[in-house]
Amino acid sequence: MHAKPLPGANNMLRHAFNLALSLRSKLLRSAQRARLRRWLIRRDGRQSQQPIAPRLGKSLYAAPIGAAGKDLLAKLIKKWGHEQFDYLIFVYDGSRFDEAIFSRCSFISEPGIVYQFFRKYLTAQRCSAYDYVVLGIEDVDIDSFSWPNFAAIMQRNHLDMASPALSAQSHSPHSIMFQQLGKVGRLVDVIEVFLTVFEARAWLAFRELIEPDKNFWGWGYVQLAQSYCDFKMGIVDAQTITVTRAPTFKQESQDEMTRFLRSHPKVRRARFCCYGELQPALIDIDQKEKS
Repeated sequence: MHAKPLPGANNMLRHAFNLALSLRSKLLRSAQRARLRRWLIRRDGRQSQQPIAPRLGKSLYAAPIGAAGKDLLAKLIKKWGHEQFDYLIFVYDGSRFDEAIFSRCSFISEPGIVYQFFRKYLTAQRCSAYDYVVLGIEDVDIDSFSWPNFAAIMQRNHLDMASPALSAQSHSPHSIMFQQLGKVGRLVDVIEVFLTVFEARAWLAFRELIEPDKNFWGWGYVQLAQSYCDFKMGIVDAQTITVTRAPTFKQESQDEMTRFLRSHPKVRRARFCCYGELQPALIDIDQKEKS
């Protein structure tokens, strides 16, 4: 006869297993942080020897927007204006944007999915006229986002890819994206694309990760971006956005991510860790303008 397991034995084994997984995860993150700090020293040394590209003075905001996102897009355009931004909007549901606030935007109206648009239309030729390429999604509220200060923080810290932090009211499964009070921002090894800013040349490196014929929801791309593209990435806690709707889980997206990551076995994946802090902008541009 087989002996019956002691009461609670299964729970004890499960608890021990979970503790082992947690410890392994902590050790891997610690190793990732140490590796990234060493990499950053070498990377910043190389960057300091390269000539600084002249600023063109304009950036491109690109996002797939349907009827549900019109009001939030109008708020963003009203806040950011047209002096520093052009807007390229991918209308995936046939909605009309006849209101005056949208009169200076460019629209491409066709069915499609997020990264399908980004890969197809944000080409080297289109992006060559801009300092930054900003990717958005339709359910993001920009809160009190200050573009001049955000860009100044990116420049001060020589970031290739950056995002404002998420407010506490946001919906996201990734805790690393949420605002940490009292910080300018954090150096990180991953950034989820909600409203994400790329230095224009860095965007073209990231674009090479995007498969032209599959994985259009884009799960997994950001997990390889730091290693594949040699990116210095930051989440700016001094600025927040709010993701207003919970993400929809799609098994198709999960399956595509699994296949995509397996197709790049030699590229180190993100551990969703922070490994340093960002420096503040040399000048608070908003405060300077008020004075």
